[in-house]
Amino acid sequence: MSNVVYLRRAPDQVAAFLRVGGSGHRQLETLLMSGKLPSKRLVLDASAFSRQGDLVAGLKRAGRELSLDTNVAELSAVGRFQGAVRTAPWAPADKPITESDVLGNQAWLLPKVARFAVENGLNRIQAPTHFLERGVKDPWFRVDLEACLRLRQLLDMEGGKDIDIDYPLMISAATLNDATERTAIIPALARLPIKSLWLRISRFGADATPAGVSKYISAIREFHVLDLPLVADGAGGMVGLAVAAFGAASGLCHGVAEKERFDASAWNKPRPDKKSSGGNAYSVLLPGVDRLLKKEEAQALIGSPAGRRLLSCPNRNCCPSGFEDTLKDPKGHYLRQRAFQCDELSAVQDLLKPKHFIEKMLAAASRTARQVAKLKTGDEKLSETLTKNALRLERMGDVLENLQKTEVDATRVRAFAEARPQEGGSIIQDERL
Repeated sequence: MSNVVYLRRAPDQVAAFLRVGGSGHRQLETLLMSGKLPSKRLVLDASAFSRQGDLVAGLKRAGRELSLDTNVAELSAVGRFQGAVRTAPWAPADKPITESDVLGNQAWLLPKVARFAVENGLNRIQAPTHFLERGVKDPWFRVDLEACLRLRQLLDMEGGKDIDIDYPLMISAATLNDATERTAIIPALARLPIKSLWLRISRFGADATPAGVSKYISAIREFHVLDLPLVADGAGGMVGLAVAAFGAASGLCHGVAEKERFDASAWNKPRPDKKSSGGNAYSVLLPGVDRLLKKEEAQALIGSPAGRRLLSCPNRNCCPSGFEDTLKDPKGHYLRQRAFQCDELSAVQDLLKPKHFIEKMLAAASRTARQVAKLKTGDEKLSETLTKNALRLERMGDVLENLQKTEVDATRVRAFAEARPQEGGSIIQDERL
């Protein structure tokens, strides 16, 4: 795109953030070393950082922008602190993090966080906030605001003046859609030394209803008065792209074929005794199907009459051998497809983004979804899921068309600046992507 000359202002780019998560980093390292990792901005979990040293070093050499999720939200929740986050450098041994650990005379958390960010040469850090189960009345809200101010001071003292702070606002969809709550939250955020606002809305994500998507877009537009870039965190698929296309958010964040939806509804409940089965069985993304599938489901669809014609990856720069390559490297395929979608949307002039998304991207996905729902796989449950998915996409198109007509003067969010490479590095873009 560097040789393109715009006769008017260049369109805003959709900032795509990739959550590395606690597993799969070896595969990401392989993709990076082979020049096939399109992600320029990555979010690393504090709980997994110590065992991802090779990947982190490689990302720094490649000039990628690195952000840290402190995992403090999970470490403060009774239902999460004993889970995967227990390996974070500041994880207490036997109890969740409390207010006194964050603020006050005996507070120890924030200095550790600031020192860690500086020592590891990170570009950005997410403020240690919490899921506000009770909205603005939640005791953690006051603590989070003060902790953010204090973190900025500590970063500066440690030599981290260039480290940006991003603020994750974790609330329920009901809180977001409550005008009274928004009226109280927005002014409180205005005094913070932050560079962007991340919205992690519980029980919202890639499977959101069409009405839920419309309400989300309208609600987060009110945060535009902060004049900050906004990230729809945990919003994958067509839902996330819709939010970006309508100018409600500047960027999207999710994991590698995971974390396309955020749900904290059980965080403050005791952790169940049963062990997790581990891993994410839903990892295959087929073109035109706006949902992740299990490997066996993808194979059943491809094996059905007309399935291969409808669903094999058509991009030879992504999967030269079609479905076989998709199945061999589902996560690599997933990352490339998400990058293609963000790049397509980024290339469209801002005022035309909603129309392009509805008439080109969403319409194509909806059309394919209807055809896929008719495939005969012998799996009644899968057929039912695909039928519901096709109907959801069709209705999303209707809802967003109406939103486009009724919000003709809607504001567009401030965009992110270019990703900042590590000192001495430069953003490397593979010519094949």
